[in-house]
Amino acid sequence: MLWFVEGEARRIVETMDLRQLIVSISIVMLSTLALYLLIAYTLLRDPAPEVLQTKSGAASSTSSNALHESSPMPPALSSTASQTAARHSEQRGGRKVLEVFGRVLDRDGQPIENALIAEERYFFSTRSDSDGSYRLMLELPQHRYPTLHFLRRGYDGRHFRLGQKELQQAPIYELDVSLDDALDSVNLQGWVGNENGIGLEGARVELSASYKRNRDSFYLTDFSDSNGSFEFEGVRSGETYRFSVNLTPEYPYYEDLDFRVTQNPAQINIVLEKLSFVDIDGMILDRSSTPVPDYEMFISNVTTGTHSRKILSDSSGFFTLRNFPLGEVSLTTRGAEFFKISGLQITGDQYQNLKLIVDRGNHYLSGWISGPSGIAVKNAMVTLDRKFRQGEIEHSSYRSQRTDLNGGFAFGNLGDGEYHVTVYALGYEKQEFNYRFNGQSGEIFVTMKRN
Repeated sequence: MLWFVEGEARRIVETMDLRQLIVSISIVMLSTLALYLLIAYTLLRDPAPEVLQTKSGAASSTSSNALHESSPMPPALSSTASQTAARHSEQRGGRKVLEVFGRVLDRDGQPIENALIAEERYFFSTRSDSDGSYRLMLELPQHRYPTLHFLRRGYDGRHFRLGQKELQQAPIYELDVSLDDALDSVNLQGWVGNENGIGLEGARVELSASYKRNRDSFYLTDFSDSNGSFEFEGVRSGETYRFSVNLTPEYPYYEDLDFRVTQNPAQINIVLEKLSFVDIDGMILDRSSTPVPDYEMFISNVTTGTHSRKILSDSSGFFTLRNFPLGEVSLTTRGAEFFKISGLQITGDQYQNLKLIVDRGNHYLSGWISGPSGIAVKNAMVTLDRKFRQGEIEHSSYRSQRTDLNGGFAFGNLGDGEYHVTVYALGYEKQEFNYRFNGQSGEIFVTMKRN
């Protein structure tokens, strides 16, 4: 670098006058400075890799472990864990990366090969090698800590919940696990496909239960492969589980709340029929068929069990709902006014001009709640509810309000008709009666009786 600068300066002195010499020297110095800055930026851009501090120890109910330089290396990672390991020092989008490793042994201290080690909800898993060693990389949301299941056919599975206490800010944790023999521990194999016999890939299959003998929980997740196959390992037979399959949005939700596992289980075959979707146009109306503007409702498909969407009417009461599956639906509101529409069937290739009736109107009801001596009862709960039907469709509404310091209450935007009124107050008997409007507004006075 220096010989280049000296040679360039000598050439300039011999060929240029003083003014040109000053300008040329300035250019050379600026070029040299820029070159040095570029070299420095390159060196600082790639710092030395961070060395993770190791936390030794074991979770509860396992033997104490310590890390030693002579400890055997963990086995190769599974394909899922390998993808995570490539970015183990990176935290993205509020997620954290953890590493758990150790050995899986039987009650005699012998290694258990091919044991499944799986995180119960995020589907990170690996298997132990011939030495019983395993290594699992996990990428979880910042607020979640892993629950690990250790499972193998013929052994009594165990699970461990690792929290901040175990990890103590260190992203690496050693955990050795001992499994007892269990002859009633079996493998479950299954298949998910469509009505044409084609296997469906990516279906989320869940198995969960509560063991009564030790109040322990059990929760496993698997995903069907390219052939539609899935498998659960180390499941205790003779128990009842909750079994479900979810492949939204194209297919309906499948659930069996009373799934019994036998000692020699047959293959589970789940056939899902592909859903049909429609575009819906409609209006939200009150009891007098007047459009209700800017009104929010939530529609849920009861048939599929998984599809739910928000409906919002515009300034004229109209709404649109695109690409929603056919079947039975229910509609609800959220907030102080709770309305529900149930029994509605969405059928056909198109569904237009759908009219949703909500229990609203221009009626007004007020009143006062007092005790036997005429003293106002404050903070009493007053509720209005009612149901009405239109063919197979049932409409229901529920409103509640607490009385003020003077025992007063007031409900607005009520529809016409009859309501069931209930009044609750601490220290008083519950009062129930029906009220029907004779005009646009009404008043009621309720005298509570002491318990």
